[in-house]
Amino acid sequence: MQYQPSTHLLNSMPSRSARRNFLKTSAVWLALPFGGSIAVAEEIKAISQPKIVGPNDGTCVWAMGIHVKVRVTSDDTAGAYSTFEDVVPPGAGPPPHIHSREDENMFVLEGELEANLGGKIHTVGAGTFIHMPKGVSHSFKNKTNKPARMLLTYTPAGFEKWFFEIGTPTTADATDHPIQPTPGDIKRAVASAITYGVTFVKS
Repeated sequence: MQYQPSTHLLNSMPSRSARRNFLKTSAVWLALPFGGSIAVAEEIKAISQPKIVGPNDGTCVWAMGIHVKVRVTSDDTAGAYSTFEDVVPPGAGPPPHIHSREDENMFVLEGELEANLGGKIHTVGAGTFIHMPKGVSHSFKNKTNKPARMLLTYTPAGFEKWFFEIGTPTTADATDHPIQPTPGDIKRAVASAITYGVTFVKS
């Protein structure tokens, strides 16, 4: 069943070219239970390329005592978002900080973490999703004796470049050998974060 624009609407258009353009961009077939289909006249152009990321794919670094595997970068998504897989060893976790440019979302895959959201403490385990909007102080820490694993997404992308800048390159299978940051590493990381619109704050 084909969609037909109203005659009144077409006749109200000032020129033949306007009517022709309207018909071109509104050529839609309705998807109906009795066998219809849907077709849009103008193709939606992709702004990035499809990508499959395997279990061991991604750039890995140790940053702030956390094993960070960047699975999708701003280059992959035309700047829309970036996604990490983090392994947080016992005792590890970043100090409270505030993003001014991106929202951060966290999904806990394994283990347990203590999350500080705007000064409120929450204990979160596997299956928990946490939304950390820009402008709100937040942090997390692994206070157990077992590693925790999670997915992190930053929207929009770009902050992944900070991890590449301050992190120590490693491999996907090196999660059992943490590299702890020195006081000098932390000082440089905090200073660098400012250029990415992120401010570390006192607890």
